[in-house]
Amino acid sequence: MLWLAALAATPLISEHRFTQLCRAAVACKRPLELRGRRVVLSEAVKVQRQDNLTIHGPGRIDGSGHSVVQVEGTGPGLSLIDVDLRHVPSNDRTEKRSLGACVFCRGRGAVRLERCRVTSEAGFGLWLVQRSRAVLRECEIIDPGRTAVAVFNVAKVDVSKSTITGGDPHGVCARGEAYVAIRDSRVVGAADRACYAYMSARLDLARTEVSANDPSAAAIQVEALRPGDASRLVLDDVVVSEATRGRGVSVAGKVSVTLEG
Repeated sequence: MLWLAALAATPLISEHRFTQLCRAAVACKRPLELRGRRVVLSEAVKVQRQDNLTIHGPGRIDGSGHSVVQVEGTGPGLSLIDVDLRHVPSNDRTEKRSLGACVFCRGRGAVRLERCRVTSEAGFGLWLVQRSRAVLRECEIIDPGRTAVAVFNVAKVDVSKSTITGGDPHGVCARGEAYVAIRDSRVVGAADRACYAYMSARLDLARTEVSANDPSAAAIQVEALRPGDASRLVLDDVVVSEATRGRGVSVAGKVSVTLEG
């Protein structure tokens, strides 16, 4: 097949060499340029402490570890521009809790993705926990094995001009006191819900199309059902696609709803 021939012809950077290049880029405070090359990793690229790593494509990074990239620490973190990220399963990680994610961010880690393609065959596309934060601009998250964007604890994600396709069960899930802002984007084709927020999470959607495939659920669902929970939903020019098989919007419990636009 033509795509197999093209893949075989793509210049490959060894995992050892790529690790060296990442360390050098951090030390020299200069971007790592992939220049059309491909990397295959057995362990995640880790950005920690005060590290500031920028990786420029075009290029592709495949990973079979718990994640393709893992960001933590308190520094500027990781920036990826024009990079194709693909997370593949491993026989060593078969339990649900160990399936991992393409991009995993924890602690106070920060990640920025611009014009990137993200997918995970078995895990989350993007997974943020604790006080981590992420910014996505003009990105695609495509058909991950679990929820496409999972944002837990007090993590924050800002998505614009992007497309989130698929996700099982959800396209986007915000839990705890997480904050998710999505604008000028599409969140479509999730198995259950396009966007699901609960506990005391906040979900802001503006100029965004959503759709989901579960006839018993809503495309956008926000719940605050426990004592002390309080969620917020902000909708501004949101379109529920005709492809949605269930309801458009559902709220339950102590949820503040703001309709703008």
